[in-house]
Amino acid sequence: MKNGIGLNLGWEDVVNAMPNGFVILDRHSIIRFWNSAMELITGYTGDEVLGEQCSILDCDSFHTDSLGVFNKCNQMNGVIPDENLECVIRAKDGTRIPILRSSRVIISKNGNVDGAIFIITDLRPVRSLQEQLSRLRGEMKENRGLAKLIGGSPEVKTVIENIKLAASSNATVLVLGESGTGKELIAEAIHLESTRRNAPLVKVNCSALPETLLESELFGHVKGAFTGAVKDKKGRFEEADNGTIFLDEVGDISALMQLKLLRVIQEHEFERVGESRTRRVDIRIIAATNRDIRKLVAEERFRQDLYYRLNVFQIEAPPLRRRKSDIQHLIDFFINRFNDETGKDIKGLTPEAWHVVMEYCWPGNVRQLENAIEHAFVTCRRDLIGVFDLPVDIRLAELRAEVCGANRRQLQQKAFKHAQKSKITREVVENTLAASGGNKAEAARRLGVTRTTVWRWIRDFGIHKY
Repeated sequence: MKNGIGLNLGWEDVVNAMPNGFVILDRHSIIRFWNSAMELITGYTGDEVLGEQCSILDCDSFHTDSLGVFNKCNQMNGVIPDENLECVIRAKDGTRIPILRSSRVIISKNGNVDGAIFIITDLRPVRSLQEQLSRLRGEMKENRGLAKLIGGSPEVKTVIENIKLAASSNATVLVLGESGTGKELIAEAIHLESTRRNAPLVKVNCSALPETLLESELFGHVKGAFTGAVKDKKGRFEEADNGTIFLDEVGDISALMQLKLLRVIQEHEFERVGESRTRRVDIRIIAATNRDIRKLVAEERFRQDLYYRLNVFQIEAPPLRRRKSDIQHLIDFFINRFNDETGKDIKGLTPEAWHVVMEYCWPGNVRQLENAIEHAFVTCRRDLIGVFDLPVDIRLAELRAEVCGANRRQLQQKAFKHAQKSKITREVVENTLAASGGNKAEAARRLGVTRTTVWRWIRDFGIHKY
């Protein structure tokens, strides 16, 4: 066979070069051609099968009867066969091999059926990939949202256990923790592990909007409700119907919004801005704050009844300084991700950089660590991140000492105040009230507590004079 590129090839040369199996049967199901790919797929050489019935492969999709009519597919009485038929054949060693076969009937010049051509694709590589994908899906199903929680410290394990507990119910969850500790990831994990996983997870940053806009954002509005309301708008609560709504920085909302939120939690109903119609929703609420919400309640800046409604199940996101054993895992994760994004091949940190990273107090927590590694990817020109590739406030000893010293002093002051409060006696409270002329606010100032705390001590100690 001479072709346009100047090669002299026979048709046997062409089909033997094919990656797919190629078989020719005559009208009596005798194998007349067997290419090299079929030898690799089945283990049978051409010499072993040529002149044999195709039944040697033990596959019904090949079989014909003595009259030359295919038993299963009517190939040989001229019916055009299905192009892609999956079946199983038996190899020489007895292995059952899944295949995809395409076939065509061979018609002679006088219109008689002379045989059939089969093109065979080995499906074992495909099946192997399908099994791997199935296993991966299974692993993902078991850890839908937990995969993003990186680390093996006891603190992280506690968080994961609490996520699983929270996901098994519809209880409202309050996630507490400093900025950058991963409160949003915890909320995502709860949603993805719960029965609501196929419904929306709607996120709202409550501190990003003023009260008027936040009300419209949460509850929606009707056309004409205020200037700029040119059409009806669905709120986030409606968008989250049957799913989960995540209220981030809930400690920053106003007293009015606290009251409206309390109603939604209690009654699962609300009205859009400018509308009197009451709407109902089926939602699961997860709230989060980096504020000391107990202190806000004590200072009467956050409704106590709302706090109790939100705090049905509490999860604390631990700061990075309390889980430093996870820093290695986190850095490896960030390096792999930024390598993929930038095309670089950074392998890790130098010993000096590791020392700096482990000594730092990370007031910005995991988010700050991620940003530091991303900064290092901009400056690093080697395969290891050095000290001078880290942000200046981390690598300079004096800045590290200033930041971490202030952070340490703050923690010590909190611990001291807690210890002092725990030593409060009836006598101390009575003497302070007497010195303050019975003024509860002044007594609270002198004791370093809130007025509500002073009232509680008066009640608990049974002090009736004031």
